[in-house]
Amino acid sequence: MGSTGSQNTKTLPECCDALRPRQLPVVRGISLTPDDRVRRAVIMALMCQCRVGFESIELARLIDMHTYFAADFERLHPLAEAGLVEIGRAIQITAAGWFFVRGVAATFDGQCQTDQVRERFSRII
Repeated sequence: MGSTGSQNTKTLPECCDALRPRQLPVVRGISLTPDDRVRRAVIMALMCQCRVGFESIELARLIDMHTYFAADFERLHPLAEAGLVEIGRAIQITAAGWFFVRGVAATFDGQCQTDQVRERFSRII
């Protein structure tokens, strides 16, 4: 994973229209900051493995998870109290939490943390 990110088209017809002339179905791209890359690693682990181990992120990114993500952990506590995640030396999505995995992962999305952006999305709990 490099220092850029891209967003694909949202619908299958749009994707097919882009692929016919052998184009990638990308609608926009962005350059990622070091913070974006750390957050992407956490979000990808949560969404793909339903778990992010602190040690792996801390060693790979040279950060302390609890310090770096202090505000994010504050937003995560209500989800833990609701039984959607378990927090120890890792964040583990529970069986019930799987149905809300996108919302749990969004806790770590730096682009979703402003009040204006949060108002666009439903609350998880």
